[in-house]
Amino acid sequence: MTADFNGKWKLVDSENFDAYLQAVGVNFMIRQMAKAVTPRQEIQQNGDNFVIKSSGFQTKVTNFTIGEEFEDDSPIGKVKCTITWKDGKLHTAIEGPRGPMWSERELREDGRVYLTMAAPNGTKATRIFARDE
Repeated sequence: MTADFNGKWKLVDSENFDAYLQAVGVNFMIRQMAKAVTPRQEIQQNGDNFVIKSSGFQTKVTNFTIGEEFEDDSPIGKVKCTITWKDGKLHTAIEGPRGPMWSERELREDGRVYLTMAAPNGTKATRIFARDE
């Protein structure tokens, strides 16, 4: 069964974010700016098609279809992503300039979205989003 991520979300907590950004090669100045903002996301989910509009440090719109590779812009340059369903989570396999990375977006029983990210060296961070009504 797949989760319903539709809605507006705002960041409410972050764990190990600076260490993760450093591990993927984001410079000090960009890391400081990224930590200072409270990002918001609007997710539109229609079957296997998604549109995620993120705002905060910058505004960005990402469109993807489950199982189809796409290229994305990130603070570390262009990356190739493939998103699949894995145990009810959106699992993203990422090929970046420093090697393979991954992220998982999970809607938990507390009603929050947990976005866990892993750098090529294994450093992980979790960003927690609550509904932004």
